[in-house]
Amino acid sequence: MQNKTISNSLILISLIITLLSFISNSILQFWMNLYFVMMWNYIWVLAQFSLYQFLHWWFLHLLSNSIFIYLFWNQIEALIWKNKYILFFILNTIFVGISLLFLSSGNTIWISGFAMALLAYYFLELKWRNHPDYKWALLFLIINISIWLWSNISFVGHLSGAIFWAIFYYSLKKFKY
Repeated sequence: MQNKTISNSLILISLIITLLSFISNSILQFWMNLYFVMMWNYIWVLAQFSLYQFLHWWFLHLLSNSIFIYLFWNQIEALIWKNKYILFFILNTIFVGISLLFLSSGNTIWISGFAMALLAYYFLELKWRNHPDYKWALLFLIINISIWLWSNISFVGHLSGAIFWAIFYYSLKKFKY
């Protein structure tokens, strides 16, 4: 597999934007929340949608997401082709962002909604192929969605990412895109 994948680019963008947020806290104002919508400042809302996926609050979360992206996303990117992958990332960013804006009560950042969407893809694809590991993918999906019960991680972000992938996955199958 080549090293110049979209997934690896997303890791690099996340790293750069998160490091910039450690240097300048003002970037953290682009967490996904209703502030700019309530202020009718839609230019800043667009900035939120562009940045919230790449911000991480702490280094360990950035590291764990980066490892997950590197191990799994590159494989999924190879399965669904780059044009679908880019489309998926953009539509997922919008879907999860809107879900976070209107269904979440706090500030939310990171690319976990996209990670959950890809984990849902992994589950659905393995299930469709009757591969026995689909049960493990389902277990990790359930764990990652329910992790909010004992942590400060966004339930809405994780769940909406998984829901979006199911919609996208079945749309691809139905319309044979």
